[in-house]
Amino acid sequence: MNKPKALVFYQYLPPWRIDVFNEMGKYYDMTIAFTNAECEGFTYNRKELLGKLKNIKTIFLNKGLKIGNRPLRWGIFKLIKSEKPDVVFSHEYSPTSILVALYKQLGIFHYKYYLTTSDNTQMAESSSGLKAKARSYVLNHSDGLIVYSDAVKQWYKKHFKQLKIEICPNIQDPDSLLSYRKDFSKIHERYKRQFKLEGKNIILFMGRLVEVKGLDLLLNAFAKSQINDYVLVIVGEGRLKEKLIEQSQQLNIHNKVIFAGFYSGVDLYAWYDLANFFILPSRYEPFGAVVNEALVYGCPVIASKYIGAVDFITQNNGKLFDPLNEKEFITTLQSICKKYKTIPMSKINLMPCTFNEYVSAFYKINQQ
Repeated sequence: MNKPKALVFYQYLPPWRIDVFNEMGKYYDMTIAFTNAECEGFTYNRKELLGKLKNIKTIFLNKGLKIGNRPLRWGIFKLIKSEKPDVVFSHEYSPTSILVALYKQLGIFHYKYYLTTSDNTQMAESSSGLKAKARSYVLNHSDGLIVYSDAVKQWYKKHFKQLKIEICPNIQDPDSLLSYRKDFSKIHERYKRQFKLEGKNIILFMGRLVEVKGLDLLLNAFAKSQINDYVLVIVGEGRLKEKLIEQSQQLNIHNKVIFAGFYSGVDLYAWYDLANFFILPSRYEPFGAVVNEALVYGCPVIASKYIGAVDFITQNNGKLFDPLNEKEFITTLQSICKKYKTIPMSKINLMPCTFNEYVSAFYKINQQ
């Protein structure tokens, strides 16, 4: 039996989306058209990431313009005409999504049309102006929506009653992630030597060094918590790096904070296995793919209540807190450092749900 033909419009290829796309490729004869391939995060290792896609055709749409930070690419009509998809997926309520909805509304093409969105409930509720109008137009001319959490699903069900809605967060196949673990021991030895980590307890942050991630709040809370038997390892790069280094010096904690720099692939994942726990103090975060990664590697997660991945965090694998409440941040750090001071000899997957449970959403959404 032939698979339905699917055309997927997506900005670029993040590492955490590869397993989902490969699973979709089992249901569909699939082509992905990247509309913002030069964005941060996809230029440095594009060949490596594309090589992980299995039996999926890729196309780069580079010509066009930007409306704000949203790309509007030429060639979308031509691509749909040549591909003749049975199903089209697009992400967010972008100019691309508006065009795909318009072609469907006008009856120029006849495809099923599904959206994915990274909205958390706060984002969904606060949408206004042109963004809200674009969302209403696109969703009123689509056949379904895939969201990241049940809370977001309930919000959309209330406001767009006609839509079929499924849930699939930014989640990776644990078998794919855990396949890297065999190479960790040598990497751990290198990190211990390079950063003088032997015998140290580690609080781990991983991500872009930008304001929204709340790293200034983390440094402040770490200093005021007076925790002397841990080091804070910050993995990542970003425009605030020098400012954060300066802040750590002013707080007199520079000897307990390590700015490790940028890592990817196995070198990135090895950090989760080395840490006592992972912290994500974001002021705002549509989802937080790092939460899934950390939990798969058995690294407990202490996360801001303002992230989208709150469904993944339970009393058995971490804690949610308010990073904007300084007192709560400090007491949370102090209690968690005591709780996770001993690292288990063998770390187990702490995810409360499975990859297959969620990723089947891309199949179910297209069933009658």
